[in-house]
Amino acid sequence: MNQDRRSEPYNFILAHTSSLPPGSRALFLGKGHGRNAVLLAKIGVHVEVLDSNDKELLAVQKAASEANVFLITRHTRIEYWNLPHIYDAIILGELPLPSAKHTYLFEKILSTLSPNGLFIGEMWSEDTPEAIQSGQEPYHLIALYSLFQNLPCRLLKISKEFINNRYLMRIVVQKT
Repeated sequence: MNQDRRSEPYNFILAHTSSLPPGSRALFLGKGHGRNAVLLAKIGVHVEVLDSNDKELLAVQKAASEANVFLITRHTRIEYWNLPHIYDAIILGELPLPSAKHTYLFEKILSTLSPNGLFIGEMWSEDTPEAIQSGQEPYHLIALYSLFQNLPCRLLKISKEFINNRYLMRIVVQKT
């Protein structure tokens, strides 16, 4: 899928998932995925969206219906998900940035990925204003980097962007 980086809906997540071949499986965790989930479904990717927010799931279902594509939505909290498939990509979005105490969640995500599967995340860091003003690296960026050092994966990309007084962390990990 060729998307112009200056036009919607191209974004970080699509940059890393648009090369998934038809028939691949992608799981979207958290909110804010409607546009990307629909685009992947249009190119033949089997898409599932997991969220605990009914409004988010209804918005995704409506977008899929309007685009005349099929995708699966599941209502559950991420901590309790137990899915029957192995995925080629798992996309995490618009959730508070996990800390090292959430190792279990990331182990679960990696166990649900196929070999060489991708985990793609966009997560917010809620560092204190003092830490941000001091120019220090965000604490959560360091914690995230350390977390993936101890899991069966390869860190392909990690970055930060300062937006509206907080950091947006972007990460791409490949299961080993």
